[in-house]
Amino acid sequence: MNPTSVGHYLDLPNANLVPTRTVLRTQKQLQSAINRQAMLCIHGGVGLGKTLTVRTSLRDLAPDTTLFFQFHRHCPLGEIQKAVAAALGLPDGARGLTTRIREALTERPYVLVFDETQGLTTDALEWVRSLWDTEHNRPTVIFVGAEETRRHLRRRPALASRVTQWPRFKPLHPTEVVEHMPKYHPVWSKASEEDLLWLDDAACRGNFRDWAKLTGAIQELLIERNQPLDNFTRDIAREALDSFDPSDLHLPHEDDPLPPEDDLQ
Repeated sequence: MNPTSVGHYLDLPNANLVPTRTVLRTQKQLQSAINRQAMLCIHGGVGLGKTLTVRTSLRDLAPDTTLFFQFHRHCPLGEIQKAVAAALGLPDGARGLTTRIREALTERPYVLVFDETQGLTTDALEWVRSLWDTEHNRPTVIFVGAEETRRHLRRRPALASRVTQWPRFKPLHPTEVVEHMPKYHPVWSKASEEDLLWLDDAACRGNFRDWAKLTGAIQELLIERNQPLDNFTRDIAREALDSFDPSDLHLPHEDDPLPPEDDLQ
């Protein structure tokens, strides 16, 4: 996977992609799904890196044949059909649209990615299943969505029975926080293990999106003061945490977002 910042939450400058266990596992499962022209459902809590992992992995695995879709909740089937047709370069027009889409999908080994799957209607999901149910050169279908996505698909047995794998994204384990955060961004390159674990427990809880928010806040403070990005201090962290919603923080004392220096020695 190319370690660029493209696609990171908040377009965070200087951020890198890090090969967590979940990312590496997902890459293998995506490759397997493509090889088998299968259906795959990737689900998990918000902010855990599902969409970023899928997008960046498929840039390497299927750069020329991946079509990525994200529709608003309960999007009408007609809009979805038109979007898929447009992505395939088909002329507009409702007559025989599904048939033309099916025919176009057999021409190349397409990978169809449907993000925020939990918002798709039964009609939309059944239509996607109909695209996959073909005898020749069926597309790979990747469903990506929130925690409830697995349950959403399982309520449709005909579709669920065609899904070969159901990988779930979970928050980073504390050992992964210590291992990967220094590689994720220069802000953390010199932070101590104790600081990383305390901040994870206080504000981020293994959630990449929350780590991005905190990293961005600290980076802005360092840039404002013309300081190197690796000049992490607990004072900077305290100030950055002031921008968080207090209800999102797990702090021992409201006015003490980081313990005193001596407490971590």
